Amino acid sequence: MKFNPDELTIQAGDTVIWINNDITNHCVTEVNKIWTSGALTPSQSFKKVFTKTTDYFCAIHLVMKGRITVQ
Repeated sequence: MKFNPDELTIQAGDTVIWINNDITNHCVTEVNKIWTSGALTPSQSFKKVFTKTTDYFCAIHLVMKGRITVQ
């Protein structure tokens, strides 16, 4: 249970797409809960444009954590 990759470096304005390739639901939630993907069933995806560095996690499986670093 982890994001793959769990750390990503991008340019400001880039779009990141998460795809749930697992057999169970997951979500992507900003660490301060400013935004969330909501539950993603297997094969569903979520995309977001980033302008600043952000830490995130799966609110369904709290051990799953990640970071988007914006340069």
